[in-house]
Amino acid sequence: MSKCCCTATTTITTPVLNSSPPRHNSVLTLNGGKSMATGHTPAAPSPHIVVTPETRARIEQRQQTAFDFFDETLQLYGVEELIFCFNGGKDCTVLLDLLMRYCRQQGISSREIPMLYIKSDDAFAEIDEFVARCVEHYNVQLIEYEESLKEALTHMSADMPRIKAVFVGSRNTDPYCEHLSPMQPTDNGWPPMMRLNPLLEWSYHDVWHYIHMNCVAYCPLYNKGYTSIGYRSNTVPNPHLKRLDLTSPCSGAEGDYRPAWELADPTQERDGRLQRK
Repeated sequence: MSKCCCTATTTITTPVLNSSPPRHNSVLTLNGGKSMATGHTPAAPSPHIVVTPETRARIEQRQQTAFDFFDETLQLYGVEELIFCFNGGKDCTVLLDLLMRYCRQQGISSREIPMLYIKSDDAFAEIDEFVARCVEHYNVQLIEYEESLKEALTHMSADMPRIKAVFVGSRNTDPYCEHLSPMQPTDNGWPPMMRLNPLLEWSYHDVWHYIHMNCVAYCPLYNKGYTSIGYRSNTVPNPHLKRLDLTSPCSGAEGDYRPAWELADPTQERDGRLQRK
């Protein structure tokens, strides 16, 4: 059993799901900083992050706002009409953890809201493996398609016509998301359903503070300088996290890059994404 010691100002150890750890090694966090370990403590070196009282208060308010959003969602839709779009990235990971915490609080089975994952031959192996481990650790039902998101939603609508709304981990600093509403119908030409965006107002550092405060396991690529993960063909470590002095210690660093949460300027989050030619 592993616990997160989250006092007013504290140093927090955050688990990482590695590409080849033993099975059942994630830590899933419940309310109040208590953790539910599904097995052994992760073997990877863990960063130590200091959380101030001000940061804690802000993230707790973010959490409550997300729970209020889930309440509103369930006033409009039945649980059987909902699905969760997951890509293994940090934002979706936070949304998954929030949603599963809410479901536990409300007595809703984790398997009642399926997870939609779009597979690709160009995906990082670490992402595919992390998704598989999240499915196991959170005990969610996985729905997979090997197409574009639009094609996947089209086929999903035919295969699962009861689905009316999809949770998405978009933030308003993401491309084409600056004008999104928390609840917004899909665009013309897409399968008709409601996009549910509880994280729109979260900042880059809000996401990482939540992960560290709640000991949420995340994809290990973020330890290697990746800050926004797409596909292998268009994603590299963020150049702003390149370690200039490889002889000096760096908490959480793996290789030549510092970890994602050490990015000082959040506007540089996508600077590891290669431009299309």
